[in-house]
Amino acid sequence: MATVVELPRLTDTMEEGVIAQWHVAVGDKVKRGQVIAEIETDKATMEFESFDAGIVLKLVAEEGETLELGAAIAVFGKKGEDAAATLAAWKGGGTAAPEAEAEAAPAAAEQAEQAEQAEKVEDAEEAAPAAEAASSSSAEDERIPASPLARRLARENDLELSSIPGSGPHGRVIKADVIKAADATKASPASAKQEVARPKSTPATGKDVDHDGRPYASFEDRPIKLTPMRKTIAKRMTQSKRDIPHINLTIPIFMDAAAAVRKELNGVLSGVKISFNDILIYAVAKALRAHPRVNACYTPEGLIEYGDVHVGVAVAVEGGLVVPVVRFADQKTLKRISLDIRDLGKRAKDKSLKPDEMTGSTFTVSNLGMFGIESFTAVINPGEGAILAVGRIADEAVVEGGEVVIRKVMRATLCSDHRVFDGADNARFLATLKKILEAPMSLFT
Repeated sequence: MATVVELPRLTDTMEEGVIAQWHVAVGDKVKRGQVIAEIETDKATMEFESFDAGIVLKLVAEEGETLELGAAIAVFGKKGEDAAATLAAWKGGGTAAPEAEAEAAPAAAEQAEQAEQAEKVEDAEEAAPAAEAASSSSAEDERIPASPLARRLARENDLELSSIPGSGPHGRVIKADVIKAADATKASPASAKQEVARPKSTPATGKDVDHDGRPYASFEDRPIKLTPMRKTIAKRMTQSKRDIPHINLTIPIFMDAAAAVRKELNGVLSGVKISFNDILIYAVAKALRAHPRVNACYTPEGLIEYGDVHVGVAVAVEGGLVVPVVRFADQKTLKRISLDIRDLGKRAKDKSLKPDEMTGSTFTVSNLGMFGIESFTAVINPGEGAILAVGRIADEAVVEGGEVVIRKVMRATLCSDHRVFDGADNARFLATLKKILEAPMSLFT
C-alpha cells in the first residue's frame, strides 16, 4: 500500500520547513534510513532520513517550498500504485497526538469531516505551545471551543475568540476562521489609517528634483519572504523582550595582559590559534562557576541554578543568527575551547550543526567587536538568565596615577533577567570577569 511521507519535526522549535534539496527522484527505490532530502528548519539545514521504504511515486513538495509540519512531501509505494489516489484518500494527521484523534467525531457532512481532519493536524502541530496558549487566554476565551493553532493566531493578532464565528464541527473556531477575522480587521478603517502611516516608497513627482533640476530615480520596494530561521528569531526575541525584564550593566575591562598572554600562547601552542574570544569564553565559564546565580533561569515554579556551565556563542549566519553551545566550558582547557568554537562556527555557517549542538546553553556570549562596535545591549535567550554583550578592543587614553596612559579597553555589558538576580549580583559577576581578564594567568592556576 502506498504511503504518504510527511514533513517531520526535526528540531524542538520547528513549526515549518523548506525543502532545500531532494536527493531522490520519481522512480527511485528508497530504503529505510536513506537520506531523501535536505530540509531547512528554523535552526539549520538538516538531512531527512526516510522512515519508509518503497519506490518514489511522486514528489509532492518542490524545492524551496515552505511547508507546515505534517504536510505531505512525497508518496512512496509499489510500482504501478496510484499516487494521486493515495493523496486523495490521505487524511493527514500523521503527527497527531492520541487525544487529538479521540476528539474527532463522525461528521454529518463532507465539509464538516474535512474541517475536523484539518483540526487534527493543527492540534498536533501546536501540541507544544498549547499550554502557553491556555495560560495566556482570558477566562472567557477558555470556554470557547477552538484549536490550539486558532488560539495562538488569535493571540498574535490581538483578536478575541468570542468575536470570531466558528465554522468547524460543533461551532469550533479553526485556523481559517481566525485568518478571515484578521484579514477583516486589516481591511477596517482603523487599519487603513495605520497602513497609510507605514513608510512606503512612492514614485518621484515633478517636485522631487536635485539642485540641478533633475528628478530623483525611484526604486521599487523589495518584499523578502521570511525564512523559518528568521520567523523563529522574531518569535523568540519578541517573547524575550515582552516577558523578560532586562537590566543592563556595562564595565570597561583592560585587555593588555590578555593580549600579552594570547601572543605568548600562540607562540608555543601548535594546531590552534587562540583568539580574544576564546579567552573571553574561558573567563566567562570560570566566572559563572564562581557565581552560580548568573548561570540560572526563571520558571513560574521557581529559579533553576544550572549545575553545568554550557556557554552559547552567538554566530551570525546568512539569513539570521544561531547559537552553538560549548558544553562544560568551565572544565575544558583553553585550547579545547578554541578548537570547539572554530568547529562549531564553521559548521554553523555551513548550516550543518545538529540540533543538540544548538540547544542546552545556560548562558550566552555575543561578541560584535570584530565589527567595530564599542558597546551594545543584547536580548536574553529564553531559558537563560543572562547574555554578555562584548564590544571591540581599542587603544584608549586612561588616567592612572595622575598620568595619561594608553590601555587596550574592552567594554562588556551583562544583560540579565531581573527576576533571576539583581543589579548587585550582576555587578559582582562583572567584577569577577574583569579581575580574571585583567590577570589572565589566573585561568591556568
